[in-house]
Amino acid sequence: MPILLLQLLVASASVFNVIRFRLDNLLIERGVELDRLTLAGLAVAAISTAAVLVLCWRVTALTPPRAGLALVLVGFTALSGVAPGMIESRVRAVEHATREAEQQQLDDAFARELVQWTADIDRRAAAVQPLQPEQAWSFVDCIASAGYRDDGANPPSAQALELLRKALAAGLIDVNAAVLGHRLKDTAPRPLFLQFYAERVAPVRNVLARQDWEIMRLLAAGGADLASPDAAPLVADLAKAVVAGPSRFVSLK
Repeated sequence: MPILLLQLLVASASVFNVIRFRLDNLLIERGVELDRLTLAGLAVAAISTAAVLVLCWRVTALTPPRAGLALVLVGFTALSGVAPGMIESRVRAVEHATREAEQQQLDDAFARELVQWTADIDRRAAAVQPLQPEQAWSFVDCIASAGYRDDGANPPSAQALELLRKALAAGLIDVNAAVLGHRLKDTAPRPLFLQFYAERVAPVRNVLARQDWEIMRLLAAGGADLASPDAAPLVADLAKAVVAGPSRFVSLK
């Protein structure tokens, strides 16, 4: 019968689409959710096909009500083949919008923090009031966190580096002052420039953020005690060539 044949063709196409949908998304972390969507699509196709078979069983011609119901079932079968992909696309769109909103909140918070630091540095430079070691360490952290904010003609990353240059030129940062690191293993204070080197440069010199390296160079040139034996690895790295890497990263060779 034409409707039964149509149902079988639509069911075959739907099963193919559902299986392809799952194979195309094998590497997505939400495997359980995708499995449920896949099973639901296959189940709807199977149930609709079985229902059409029942309607057409031993019937030479379908009555109008049966024919209408069979066509509705064919429609459900067709929908089962595309519904998983539509639902997944909607989920991804919502997740993307959520990430964008969260990133915008982070960018806005950083912009406010940079404005606050700018005002503080300007005030201290005018009053010749240096930062305390822990304040300076927090300030350098803020400058480093601007590393991936490099969009636009005058990106926050460049603004942050310029603010660091201003603070160093005004003598507001003692790069040799001892500070405690952020890592659990950093139990003893180090000079600020060496603490930054130990945390942000030495462990990742082959995939080093360009912002971190620029900060390191500024701190080293800002009165750092490079004659200290502990500074020998940094001195060696400063003598290396900087090789541009992907995106905002560099490596030291």
